[in-house]
Amino acid sequence: MNAKKGTQTDIFDFRLLKQMTTDASQTNSELGKKIGIFSPSAVSKRKKSLEERGLISGIKASLNCEKCNLDYPVVIFVRGKYGLNYVESLGEKLKKLPGILSIYNVSGDIDFVVFAVYKNRTEYLSVLDKLYEIKEIERTDTRQIYNIIKDFDYSNAINLNSIINPQ
Repeated sequence: MNAKKGTQTDIFDFRLLKQMTTDASQTNSELGKKIGIFSPSAVSKRKKSLEERGLISGIKASLNCEKCNLDYPVVIFVRGKYGLNYVESLGEKLKKLPGILSIYNVSGDIDFVVFAVYKNRTEYLSVLDKLYEIKEIERTDTRQIYNIIKDFDYSNAINLNSIINPQ
């Protein structure tokens, strides 16, 4: 938490974060009723403060991959060729590939875990050809994702019960 006056994150901020990660399209009035602040302008100020402090950035729609005709999700494990700034260089090149959802630099025998989604196997294979052209890659290992049991969701990281116990 930031020690500057007026910038500490309190229970109302955490409640607001939880609501916004669930449905950011709610009006300030709707959000206020759910978090216990009944002034829409106060909710607006809190949202602005959360943004200024870097706790939130932008508001995005969640796409339904299947309905968008993106039915070939994959996870790609990438081992890079060790060298000066190879993580930054390879990371930049991976970011530019089509269909990339997220990239994580990890420890262990692989360097990157890449999540991506494509229309079909053919589209994925065209991206795989582009991976082969990147000189900083030693090898890749791809797995097709058959079922998404639980997708990435930061809202579960906000556990109000661990922050404040109402009893």
